[in-house]
Amino acid sequence: MAPPRPSAYRKSLGRDKGKDSLYLVSSEARQMKEQEKDQMKKLNNRLVNYVDKVHDLEMMNRFLTAENEKLKKLNKTEDVDVSAIYDDELKRLREKVEELQTKNAELEIEKDNLQYELEDVVVKLDTVKEENKDLEKEVKSLSKDVDDATIERVSLEAKIENLQEALQLEKQVHEAEMENLRRQVAPVEAPVLQAEQSSILPDLNDAIQKVRKQYEAFNAKSIEDLDNFYKEKVESLTKQLKAANDDIRDLRSDNSEKRKVIHQLEMELEALRQKNDGLERNQDGLEDRHAREIAEYQEQVEKMRSDLDGAKQDIGKYLKDYQDLNSLKLSLEQEIAIYNKILMGEEHRIAVIDTKTLVLANDSKRSSRSSSKSSSRASSRSSSSARSTSDIVEEMLEKDSPPKEPSTSTPKAESEKSSSDNEEQTVKTNNIDEVKEALELASPREESVETPEGVISVSWKVKGGTVRPIKPFHPLGDAELLHKAMKGIGTDEEAISEILTKRTKAQRLVIAKHYEEKYKKELLKELESELSGNFLSVVQHLMWRKSVLDARALRKAIKGFGTDEAVLIEILCTQSSKDIEDIKRDYYEVFERDLTKDIESETSGVFKKFLVAIMKANRPADSGTVVSNLADEDAKALFEMGVKQWSPSNDRFLEIFTQRSYQHLWYLFKQSWPKLTTVDLIETVEKECPKDLVRGLKTLIRFSTCIPPLYYAIQINETMAGKGTEEKQLTYIVTTRSEIDLIDVKEEYERVFGVKVEKRVEDETSGKYKKILLDLLN
Repeated sequence: MAPPRPSAYRKSLGRDKGKDSLYLVSSEARQMKEQEKDQMKKLNNRLVNYVDKVHDLEMMNRFLTAENEKLKKLNKTEDVDVSAIYDDELKRLREKVEELQTKNAELEIEKDNLQYELEDVVVKLDTVKEENKDLEKEVKSLSKDVDDATIERVSLEAKIENLQEALQLEKQVHEAEMENLRRQVAPVEAPVLQAEQSSILPDLNDAIQKVRKQYEAFNAKSIEDLDNFYKEKVESLTKQLKAANDDIRDLRSDNSEKRKVIHQLEMELEALRQKNDGLERNQDGLEDRHAREIAEYQEQVEKMRSDLDGAKQDIGKYLKDYQDLNSLKLSLEQEIAIYNKILMGEEHRIAVIDTKTLVLANDSKRSSRSSSKSSSRASSRSSSSARSTSDIVEEMLEKDSPPKEPSTSTPKAESEKSSSDNEEQTVKTNNIDEVKEALELASPREESVETPEGVISVSWKVKGGTVRPIKPFHPLGDAELLHKAMKGIGTDEEAISEILTKRTKAQRLVIAKHYEEKYKKELLKELESELSGNFLSVVQHLMWRKSVLDARALRKAIKGFGTDEAVLIEILCTQSSKDIEDIKRDYYEVFERDLTKDIESETSGVFKKFLVAIMKANRPADSGTVVSNLADEDAKALFEMGVKQWSPSNDRFLEIFTQRSYQHLWYLFKQSWPKLTTVDLIETVEKECPKDLVRGLKTLIRFSTCIPPLYYAIQINETMAGKGTEEKQLTYIVTTRSEIDLIDVKEEYERVFGVKVEKRVEDETSGKYKKILLDLLN
């Protein structure tokens, strides 16, 4: 037999190398070793290639790191958190936009006030013009009377002159007749026979003298009567003329005064017009400037967004490269560990084989038969232990992989887990509608207990709000602390938050009263002059009544160009009748306008009819009981009517949706409606109802089928979903529910969305605004 070649896997086993002991290996074992050697070479080559690749990638990573550091040193820039800069800039721009909106609103209010004043002045001017016209008409009529009186006076004077001339003529005629009569009665020399004639003719001298006296008396009386008549006539005409002159003089003075007033009003009107034109020009300039600034800000935001997108893409590329390198490193480390285990196992196995072959060689010198048996046994063992390297690698991988734990979850647990995963996925994708539908199906609104005669008892338990009345209560001390917090340079917002968030609204009003009595100033105005931004908005919400908040929100939604229908729906469709009456009253007190008329003028069509019906406040308050028969009848009527035919023009539709309590609607939509159809009501409303009614009906249905804490928990989540936060809506919900059921809202939020609302608020807000919200939530 030829001497065996030295084995690379041979061990001395305590023997001297100089000794001539031989290792006899069978041909099968040699062949197997050759195959294993080839496989090990291939694996070693692969390992070397992987190690070289890892080395090259590490070198490349180091090179890129050094290059990045060099660029940073050249640019002298530090690591910048682009997302933080973007968020800060976005918040700053939002605050700027809010300030601009506030200024715009103030300018609009001032413009409206000036418009109202201008309208009043125009009305006054119209009134004065009407009075002036009346006075001019009266002057014209009086001037006509004066002209008539003058004409009559002239005619009377002419008559007087004519009468005087006639009188003079009559006097002359009379004198001529008297002269003739005198001549006729003059004595005539009679003949001697006078005695006889006198005895024969009557004596006419006495008769003539009597006639003459009578004629003179009659003539004198006639002249006297005529003089008296004309004197009286002239005196009366003179008095009338004097009175007419006095009236004309008074009318002229009044007319001059009226003209002065008109001229003054015209000057004031012209000044107001010029002022209005100046304000309009200023407003146009401000609007143009604000538009330009907003456009510039939008361009900056777009540029920052593009930079942020580029940075995100670069970060994604780097992250992908890092993940590839990391996964390659892990796979290489795993393979190296496997190869180490393989090498250790092979060395151990080969050592065992060499030991057994050595024993067989010594025994073969003693006995050939025992050697053959031993060699056959060794070959059988070696063949039984001879496995391919790939099988060993697979076995090693199976051993290295973590064992799978047996599933001990029940079907119910699995369904709950899957549903929770689905809810998380839904929240991440901001699909709020699906979340609401899932919540409405998953959690009942109220506990219903059926009592005799078809009356259902409906109720739910509420733990209350986070703000409770503080005891003992010292309003004067709180007023002094608030004054101290606002006194001097700067404002202590933490002290203000500590006081206002730990007192109820009634206690805050008492504090405001003591503050005004002591410092002769209104507390809210002082706070408004010292605070700003979202922190001021929270403080205003804490000091105002809820009805005042709703009235101001409605006025803002109605005023200006267009109408914010979402605000109208969200407020009016979720209020009780008492709340709506309070809102209408405060709306009139604050703005001196009728809310119903404003809504009628700013809306139209079926949407207007629906809101006007809600504004009538005919919805009964929740009494804790529902008549199931009436709810079933309403559900049947709505089903027979068909969702397509739901319209405010239908009296039955309006009666059900605006004159039924929310508990009645809960039983109708949760208990009675599913008996008639299995089709989802919200989806049906979205598909078949008029577009103007869809949003209002969806809001009313969702509010009536959810308990208030669950409904407002969903609303809070909507304010913080997606990019940015709706601070106004978040402030409204937290402040208005803080004394009602904010504890229940927090519990429902954690139950539905799997995270505490305080954590979300802390992540989505910042600064003093975050602090005061957390004070209210805690």
